[in-house]
Amino acid sequence: MTNPDKYIRKFFFDKLNNIVVNGKTISVHDFIAPENKNEYILMTTQSRQENNESKCGVKWDCQIIIDVVTLYDGSAGSRLLADDIMNRVIELTTNNNIIIENHTFINCTRDFNDLSIRTTTQSIFRKLVTFNLKIK
Repeated sequence: MTNPDKYIRKFFFDKLNNIVVNGKTISVHDFIAPENKNEYILMTTQSRQENNESKCGVKWDCQIIIDVVTLYDGSAGSRLLADDIMNRVIELTTNNNIIIENHTFINCTRDFNDLSIRTTTQSIFRKLVTFNLKIK
């Protein structure tokens, strides 16, 4: 029974790193935000639970949050680029094309949230998607 965490991150990194959206190349980062980037994707919180619901072997219920971030100076900007990046993330990560190395993918559901922050120096627009993966 292999811990699937690194294989899940590898799938999302390989699938999403350096996608081009609206002429911008979007990079993927593991937990830590890059410096001097105004649009990027973070792989943040990750968790897993054993699920013994099957006689065919242990299944894992795994979660990872993919965080789409766009930054603008001052009070400028909007959520449009974040929306477009999120749409591309959704297109590239459907149940039909999720492959988790060394594991058998069973299914995936997704939960979506928005988080926008305006400070005196920046506008930050974030789109979060929690992938709930069932694998064995």
